[in-house]
Amino acid sequence: MERMRTVVRGVGHNLPSQVVTNFDLSKFMDTSDDWIVERTGIRERRFVEPGTTTTDLALPAIQMACSRAGVTPQDCDMIIGATLSPDFFFPGIGTVLQNKLGMAHVPALDVRAQCSGLIYGLATADAYIRAGFAKRILLVCSEVQSPILERTNRGRDMAVLFGDGAGALIVEAQACAGGEAPSAKNNVRGVIDSIMGSDGSGAQLLFLKAPGSVVPGFMTQAAIDAGDIHPKMDGRVVFKNAVTRMVEAASNLLERNGISPSELDLVLPHQANLRINEAVREKLGVSEDRVFNNIQKYGNTTAATIPICMSEATEQGKLKEGQLVMTLAFGAGFTWGCNLIRW
Repeated sequence: MERMRTVVRGVGHNLPSQVVTNFDLSKFMDTSDDWIVERTGIRERRFVEPGTTTTDLALPAIQMACSRAGVTPQDCDMIIGATLSPDFFFPGIGTVLQNKLGMAHVPALDVRAQCSGLIYGLATADAYIRAGFAKRILLVCSEVQSPILERTNRGRDMAVLFGDGAGALIVEAQACAGGEAPSAKNNVRGVIDSIMGSDGSGAQLLFLKAPGSVVPGFMTQAAIDAGDIHPKMDGRVVFKNAVTRMVEAASNLLERNGISPSELDLVLPHQANLRINEAVREKLGVSEDRVFNNIQKYGNTTAATIPICMSEATEQGKLKEGQLVMTLAFGAGFTWGCNLIRW
């Protein structure tokens, strides 16, 4: 069998038009622009209009990714969806997108890795392509989180963090010319390596309890009254774990591939908290000009943050073909990981 590599052919994003500033949130809860910016770096985020679903939001991102790749959704032979906010409790967004896009009966699956969704999704796509199972994969990361946020003082700590958004990638199998696979030491395009990890002991430190089988009756009025239908987080513990695990994963990936942080052209971290990204950047020793952040504008769009960064960095000329790129994330579960890519 011919040796294959996984190349990102196109990337796209979509964000709702409704801008929600910190000043807007201060009308519903005891908070302020200064308080939010100091602790998170977030100045505004985007919320969908009522009735917009996660797959609705994803469609323009998919169209943009396909246009940039010069393909159509019908040219893809697999769908991987990554989200914590699907249209339905089940099924996932992969099959819903297959129907909305009018694609053939291709395999469709969802990855539930929350903020690490792009990392896990790209690693999964890479594995399928290398194994010869797929030739061109549509990877979609989309989140509609605004409806589950509790915009009161009780839910303030979470409500200020999250926004809605979508990103999509077209990843394609290409033959390794002369059998040479992508590496940090050559200029062959493609996914070079991925590292992933998890620690389920932190599951209830960042989670949404209901609906779920842990709740007697799955969904009850008592669960609604208790606020269990809204996300909860132990912010200090999550912050500490995020920095530790992201630095650990990135360091291991760099060591495994025989490179130093200075050899990276661009780092695309998950956009959860600007303070987390700054702490990780400093510990890794990466200069500010080689880290892309846009959390100031969009907040935490969970699985969608990294592909949105990819798409915007491409538009701004900061992400270019041939660059050595690292993605990096930590999320609920706990999950974490990073990808090393020759763009």
